[in-house]
Amino acid sequence: MSKIKRLRLFFKERLFNRSNFFYSIFFPMILVGTVLIVGFSLYTYQKTYNNLRENLIADRKSSINQVKGNIEQKIQTIEYSFTTYSNTTSFKNLIRRPLTYQDYIAVREISSELAYIGAIGIGNASYRLVSLAHGWEISNGSLKQLPEEEVTQISDFMRASDQYILWKPDKKSIKMYVLLPTFSTERSAVGIASISQQAFTSLFDESKKEFLAIYDQKGELLFSNQAEKAQAITPKIETVDQKVGSFKQGNQNTYIYSQSDYNQWVYVTSLSQASVRQTILGLGSGLALITLALWLLFVIVTYFVANAAAQPMRKIRALLAVDTPSKGRKAEINQILVGIDSIVESNLDLSAKIKHQIPELESLFLLNLFRGRVSSSDLKEKLQQLNYHFTGAEHFLVLLIQIDDLGGRDSTAEDLFLVSLENIVSEIIPKEQRFQPVILNQDTQATILCLPPTIDKPQVIEYCQAIRQAASDYLKIKISFGISMDYTDLTNSKQAVDTAKEALHFRIHLGQEAMIFYNEIAAQLDEKSVIKYPKEAEQIFLDAMRSADQAETKKTYEQVMRLIWQENKNPITIENALFQLINSIMQLGQLLGADHEMLLNNRKVYLDVLSKDNPSEIQQIIYQNLIEPIVETIQKTTDRQMRNLSDRMLALLHQQYDQDISLESIADQLHYNSNYLSNVFKKEMGWNFTDYLQNYRLTIAKKWLLETEMTVKVISERLQYNNPQNFIRFFKKKEGITPGEYRKQQSEEQKRE
Repeated sequence: MSKIKRLRLFFKERLFNRSNFFYSIFFPMILVGTVLIVGFSLYTYQKTYNNLRENLIADRKSSINQVKGNIEQKIQTIEYSFTTYSNTTSFKNLIRRPLTYQDYIAVREISSELAYIGAIGIGNASYRLVSLAHGWEISNGSLKQLPEEEVTQISDFMRASDQYILWKPDKKSIKMYVLLPTFSTERSAVGIASISQQAFTSLFDESKKEFLAIYDQKGELLFSNQAEKAQAITPKIETVDQKVGSFKQGNQNTYIYSQSDYNQWVYVTSLSQASVRQTILGLGSGLALITLALWLLFVIVTYFVANAAAQPMRKIRALLAVDTPSKGRKAEINQILVGIDSIVESNLDLSAKIKHQIPELESLFLLNLFRGRVSSSDLKEKLQQLNYHFTGAEHFLVLLIQIDDLGGRDSTAEDLFLVSLENIVSEIIPKEQRFQPVILNQDTQATILCLPPTIDKPQVIEYCQAIRQAASDYLKIKISFGISMDYTDLTNSKQAVDTAKEALHFRIHLGQEAMIFYNEIAAQLDEKSVIKYPKEAEQIFLDAMRSADQAETKKTYEQVMRLIWQENKNPITIENALFQLINSIMQLGQLLGADHEMLLNNRKVYLDVLSKDNPSEIQQIIYQNLIEPIVETIQKTTDRQMRNLSDRMLALLHQQYDQDISLESIADQLHYNSNYLSNVFKKEMGWNFTDYLQNYRLTIAKKWLLETEMTVKVISERLQYNNPQNFIRFFKKKEGITPGEYRKQQSEEQKRE
């Protein structure tokens, strides 16, 4: 039940829930397609029916000709046999004389010839020879005298025609009369062949149950296996004027006839409508199925075609939020037109708003121009829309401005200063000599200058100086300028911006408030400059980093940076030298165990160096983001290592205090330099190694004096004193009393307690 519901829902949503526009296409196409398919199928059926009927008629013609040929062959055989025999001498002799029962030899001879004719002629037929002159008849091997009336009747029948062969049908047979001798003027005998209906029937395939009728040249019926049907068409046969043809009778049966050239007989067979329909029944059923399949396929195709044709209307209706009306296609189109009118009105309002937003559109156009996103085909249209008109002789320059120094203000205010610079440029450079100034990116302001073919460089310099002075006076900032090469095609603005940026890169060497023309530095960019790198100064700087001495590190770092600026004049070589320095710092950090994650995060230093052209700013970025974190990491690592080393020294000292221990022996055990261990121990413990060892042994001695009965001499020996007096003097120096006095004093105090 659920499947049926889903099927109903599918048809309801997919087939019936369609727009009026869809149905206005779908149903007419279905109607036209149905008419065409049914018409084509009917035409095909009729054409096939006619072709099949013609083929059946041709088959019947072939069949009737075959029957005709078979019968004619047999008749001609009989005729030929009688004719041949009648021309023999024995026949001529016998036919001239009367025969009696005594002439049995002659009778036997004639009977033998008649039997031979029967053998090669038509079977189931009787053959006889009649003498018209003497009135005798021989048939079935016997001689019989005919009555004179019968002889006269036969003679009259033969004389009524000028033919030597005549036919006479009766109810059960057809009699063939042949005047003999054939080639004689005096014909005194008649050969008679009585062919029964069964004999005729045997000459064609009766199993087919086909209608067959034979008419003589006068139209009289000689033979038929369906007498009533043959009698009905007899009048039509009498009027045929062609050798071969066909005609229809009132019952719609088709009759096919063929006239013999031999005896002018007309052979007729029939083709019934029922047999044609029976033959074409299978074809008709198949054609009906094909027609149905084609119609279903056409319905499906029509559905998709109508659906595709209505798709734009559905999209428009959906975009316009118009519901499907129930009043038909015209109402639906009217609703869509109303929606389109509302869109047109909205577009008019939008156009009015756009006119007020032309500056923003112009800024967007210029940014796309700088990024190479405006094609030559669109450029002219865009310029006209923004009310720019050029003669084609103008030359263009890209003027880039970057801020060198914000005057101590926070970098977040840079956007505001760039907007202020836009206003300054707009006021200083006349409108007819420039496009609208735009902010190219977070730190660059760009303006396209439109100048005459002969570029007035002093005028450009004057504009730049005025802008720089205004920025200094009103905004209290320092700025630099990068000026591109001149160009004539505005679609080359992206390349011009790139050259202006290259010019600004030379600020890394020239310093702040620079004004750099690309034409002036292009030659230097083409030169293959050799990087001059201060290796010795770098080594001193890296050693300072290893020692984790921040003051020395900063001092030597500034010396390295100063040498890089002084010895390299090309911005590219300066950048390469800076990258080499950064790589050395990163490698040192990795060797000294700097935090790996910190080193990965500081990879952006490379990008910062590429994006900055201010030497002091670059120097500060490298120091704060790379050097300081590494030095701090080295300092922490060194402290941790020293603390761990001093702990290991203490452990050995506490274990081996009663042995011949020294700083050198511990250094050998720990595999360190004794001087280095001495410095580490003193830094961590605040004592030198020897003093700490003596004080620790003193503590052990005091413990033994109180807790054991060992003598002073034994204690001094265990604590590695070669002479007990040396131990007593050291003890008295530290405690103010001798070891023996210390033991006695501590014993008395314990007793009092």
